Amino acid sequence: MKFQTYWARLGVVAMAIGLLASPALGKKDRYNFKFGLMTPSPAGLSVVYLETNEIEKHADPAYMHGFTIKRKDGAQFFLYYIVRFPEAMTNLPEGIEEFYTVLEGGRALQSKEELVWEKSHSFVFDKSDPIGLYQMEVYTDGELYRKIDYNVSPVPEFKR
Repeated sequence: MKFQTYWARLGVVAMAIGLLASPALGKKDRYNFKFGLMTPSPAGLSVVYLETNEIEKHADPAYMHGFTIKRKDGAQFFLYYIVRFPEAMTNLPEGIEEFYTVLEGGRALQSKEELVWEKSHSFVFDKSDPIGLYQMEVYTDGELYRKIDYNVSPVPEFKR
Protein backbone atom coordinates (compact mmCIF):
# COMPACT_ATOMS: atom_id res chain seq x y z
CA MET A 1 0.00 0.00 0.00
CA LYS A 2 2.85 2.39 0.81
CA PHE A 3 4.27 1.80 -2.66
CA GLN A 4 1.02 2.93 -4.34
CA THR A 5 0.78 6.01 -2.06
CA TYR A 6 4.34 6.99 -3.00
CA TRP A 7 3.55 6.82 -6.72
CA ALA A 8 0.25 8.66 -6.26
CA ARG A 9 2.00 11.50 -4.42
CA LEU A 10 4.77 11.59 -7.00
CA GLY A 11 2.14 11.79 -9.75
CA VAL A 12 0.37 14.70 -8.02
CA VAL A 13 3.68 16.56 -7.62
CA ALA A 14 4.60 15.96 -11.27
CA MET A 15 1.18 17.16 -12.42
CA ALA A 16 1.46 20.32 -10.26
CA ILE A 17 4.90 21.09 -11.69
CA GLY A 18 3.54 20.56 -15.19
CA LEU A 19 0.63 22.93 -14.60
CA LEU A 20 2.88 25.61 -13.13
CA ALA A 21 5.50 25.31 -15.86
CA SER A 22 3.13 25.12 -18.83
CA PRO A 23 2.27 28.84 -19.01
CA ALA A 24 5.96 29.77 -19.03
CA LEU A 25 6.92 27.08 -21.51
CA GLY A 26 3.85 27.44 -23.68
CA LYS A 27 3.88 31.25 -23.88
CA LYS A 28 3.90 32.20 -27.53
CA ASP A 29 5.21 35.44 -28.94
CA ARG A 30 2.22 37.35 -30.32
CA TYR A 31 4.40 39.71 -32.35
CA ASN A 32 6.83 39.68 -35.25
CA PHE A 33 9.63 41.89 -33.92
CA LYS A 34 13.05 42.79 -35.30
CA PHE A 35 15.72 45.21 -34.11
CA GLY A 36 18.87 46.19 -35.96
CA LEU A 37 20.10 48.01 -39.05
CA MET A 38 17.36 49.36 -41.31
CA THR A 39 16.82 50.40 -44.91
CA PRO A 40 13.84 52.01 -46.64
CA SER A 41 11.48 49.56 -48.34
CA PRO A 42 9.61 50.15 -51.63
CA ALA A 43 6.43 50.64 -49.53
CA GLY A 44 8.03 53.64 -47.83
CA LEU A 45 8.53 52.06 -44.39
CA SER A 46 11.94 51.21 -43.03
CA VAL A 47 12.67 47.49 -42.61
CA VAL A 48 15.31 45.68 -40.58
CA TYR A 49 17.75 44.03 -42.96
CA LEU A 50 20.29 42.93 -40.32
CA GLU A 51 19.33 41.99 -36.77
CA THR A 52 22.17 43.08 -34.50
CA ASN A 53 22.88 44.65 -31.12
CA GLU A 54 26.15 46.19 -32.37
CA ILE A 55 25.52 49.53 -34.08
CA GLU A 56 28.22 51.84 -35.46
CA LYS A 57 27.70 55.55 -34.88
CA HIS A 58 27.37 57.00 -38.36
CA ALA A 59 25.97 60.54 -38.48
CA ASP A 60 24.58 59.84 -41.95
CA PRO A 61 20.80 59.88 -42.61
CA ALA A 62 21.20 56.79 -44.81
CA TYR A 63 22.56 54.77 -41.85
CA MET A 64 19.50 53.88 -39.77
CA HIS A 65 18.83 51.50 -36.93
CA GLY A 66 15.58 50.73 -35.19
CA PHE A 67 12.77 48.22 -34.96
CA THR A 68 9.69 46.81 -36.66
CA ILE A 69 6.78 45.21 -34.86
CA LYS A 70 3.45 43.73 -35.95
CA ARG A 71 0.98 41.45 -34.21
CA LYS A 72 0.86 38.03 -35.78
CA ASP A 73 -2.94 37.98 -35.68
CA GLY A 74 -3.08 41.37 -37.45
CA ALA A 75 -4.93 43.12 -34.61
CA GLN A 76 -4.19 46.66 -33.46
CA PHE A 77 -2.25 47.29 -30.28
CA PHE A 78 -1.01 50.16 -28.15
CA LEU A 79 2.73 50.82 -28.36
CA TYR A 80 5.31 53.08 -26.81
CA TYR A 81 9.04 52.73 -26.20
CA ILE A 82 11.76 54.16 -23.99
CA VAL A 83 15.35 54.67 -25.16
CA ARG A 84 18.02 54.97 -22.46
CA PHE A 85 21.35 56.60 -23.33
CA PRO A 86 24.82 56.00 -21.84
CA GLU A 87 24.81 59.61 -20.62
CA ALA A 88 22.39 62.51 -20.51
CA MET A 89 21.66 64.06 -23.89
CA THR A 90 22.63 67.72 -23.88
CA ASN A 91 21.59 68.77 -27.38
CA LEU A 92 17.99 67.63 -27.66
CA PRO A 93 16.30 69.16 -30.71
CA GLU A 94 13.85 71.99 -30.20
CA GLY A 95 10.26 70.73 -30.10
CA ILE A 96 11.19 67.17 -29.11
CA GLU A 97 8.52 67.28 -26.41
CA GLU A 98 5.91 67.01 -29.18
CA PHE A 99 7.04 63.42 -29.82
CA TYR A 100 8.86 62.32 -26.64
CA THR A 101 8.80 62.79 -22.90
CA VAL A 102 12.29 63.54 -21.60
CA LEU A 103 13.07 61.35 -18.58
CA GLU A 104 15.86 61.09 -16.03
CA GLY A 105 17.36 64.50 -16.83
CA GLY A 106 17.89 63.65 -20.49
CA ARG A 107 19.19 60.10 -19.96
CA ALA A 108 16.03 58.64 -21.52
CA LEU A 109 13.27 59.49 -23.98
CA GLN A 110 9.79 57.95 -23.94
CA SER A 111 7.67 57.99 -27.08
CA LYS A 112 4.01 58.93 -26.98
CA GLU A 113 1.69 55.92 -26.77
CA GLU A 114 -0.14 55.22 -30.00
CA LEU A 115 -2.62 52.69 -31.36
CA VAL A 116 -1.04 50.92 -34.33
CA TRP A 117 -1.53 48.01 -36.72
CA GLU A 118 2.23 47.78 -37.06
CA LYS A 119 5.17 50.06 -36.37
CA SER A 120 8.45 50.69 -38.11
CA HIS A 121 10.66 53.21 -36.36
CA SER A 122 14.17 54.17 -37.37
CA PHE A 123 16.77 56.31 -35.64
CA VAL A 124 19.65 58.31 -37.10
CA PHE A 125 22.59 59.50 -35.02
CA ASP A 126 23.58 63.10 -34.47
CA LYS A 127 27.31 63.84 -34.27
CA SER A 128 26.95 64.68 -30.58
CA ASP A 129 25.19 61.44 -29.62
CA PRO A 130 27.25 59.39 -27.16
CA ILE A 131 28.86 56.03 -27.84
CA GLY A 132 28.37 53.24 -25.35
CA LEU A 133 25.59 50.99 -24.07
CA TYR A 134 22.03 51.95 -24.96
CA GLN A 135 18.82 50.25 -23.93
CA MET A 136 15.38 50.20 -25.52
CA GLU A 137 12.23 49.01 -23.80
CA VAL A 138 9.23 48.32 -26.03
CA TYR A 139 5.80 48.31 -24.39
CA THR A 140 2.73 46.75 -26.00
CA ASP A 141 -0.74 47.18 -24.52
CA GLY A 142 0.82 48.75 -21.41
CA GLU A 143 3.21 45.88 -20.61
CA LEU A 144 6.92 45.49 -21.20
CA TYR A 145 7.23 43.37 -24.33
CA ARG A 146 10.95 43.47 -25.08
CA LYS A 147 14.11 44.97 -23.62
CA ILE A 148 17.04 45.39 -26.01
CA ASP A 149 20.55 46.23 -24.84
CA TYR A 150 22.72 47.45 -27.69
CA ASN A 151 26.18 48.88 -28.05
CA VAL A 152 26.90 51.97 -30.13
CA SER A 153 30.55 52.05 -31.14
CA PRO A 154 32.65 54.59 -33.02
CA VAL A 155 33.16 54.06 -36.73
CA PRO A 156 36.55 52.41 -37.31
CA GLU A 157 38.99 54.52 -39.27
CA PHE A 158 40.87 52.96 -42.13
CA LYS A 159 44.48 53.96 -42.79
CA ARG A 160 45.94 53.84 -46.25
